Amino acid sequence: MTFEHFDRFISLAAAGLGLFLVGGVNLLLGRWKILRGVATIVVCAVVLAGLFAFTRLELATRAAWVLAGALLVTILLGSGWMSGKLAALFALLRRPAVRWGLVAVGGLVTIVASVYAFERSDLELAEQSTAELEMMVGRPPSQPSVRGSATTDRGTVVTLKEPITPRDSSELAGPEAKVLRESKLDGSVIRRGGPADDSNCHGWVFTSGKFLLGPDDVELILKENGYSEVHEPRPGDLVVYRQSGVVAHTAIVRYVSEGQPVLVEGKWGTMGVFLHPSDKSCYGTEYTFHRSTRSGHLLVGLGGSPGPNNATPPAVTE
Repeated sequence: MTFEHFDRFISLAAAGLGLFLVGGVNLLLGRWKILRGVATIVVCAVVLAGLFAFTRLELATRAAWVLAGALLVTILLGSGWMSGKLAALFALLRRPAVRWGLVAVGGLVTIVASVYAFERSDLELAEQSTAELEMMVGRPPSQPSVRGSATTDRGTVVTLKEPITPRDSSELAGPEAKVLRESKLDGSVIRRGGPADDSNCHGWVFTSGKFLLGPDDVELILKENGYSEVHEPRPGDLVVYRQSGVVAHTAIVRYVSEGQPVLVEGKWGTMGVFLHPSDKSCYGTEYTFHRSTRSGHLLVGLGGSPGPNNATPPAVTE
């Protein structure tokens, strides 16, 4: 939910409350014109002062303009000049009960409409944010692939997946740009590849960007391909990001220089491939570096070879 969205709701709701109270007060006071005028001013002042006290001057000003416009129309409709010009059409509106009754009803309608608009807009924003988040860190609907097969160094089969209906990169470009802009990361990354559904971050690292892999696959690969955590990374090492203890992202260390941030490269979900400082990403700063004795990170069957200490031990025969 954006601040602008919330501000609009508060301003309209406050104006609606003011109109409702003003209409009700004028209905109750009936023929006492001066008293009605004083009561109208007091009600408006209290509503606007309350809004200013709990929010800020800008919102009170917005509500004041709405109130002033509605009350001006109401006063004009009750004047002799206006009623004379539109006597046939607005004769009924010269009656105080009708006019102020309409103001009260208008206030209620404004409140209801603002609540409806707020909830509708809030739902749309939530759905949009969810879709963008899924695009950023999630995977599109997928299915097991028949285009290839792969195993860990110890021979455990890793299920390779591919999207059921890949989206065109042009469809992903807009949401990707918005995510980078709103997360304020667009100035911290260097693009190395465009957005695509064909692979996610794990698939980019372990299958050369040909398939989709999940967090559980990464845990299996770390265990069976001989990865060990290291505290002084080198180019080519693996970096694993976690959120609440669960693998959220994987990337590869590209540049290490003393006194400078470690630069890593990886694919951000279905977004593009980016080179960036290890602590500048949408996956947070909970990450660890890992190294294996094997050459590269590709799975066996996709161009990778087991390290000298990772191969499946030969079967024992008698």
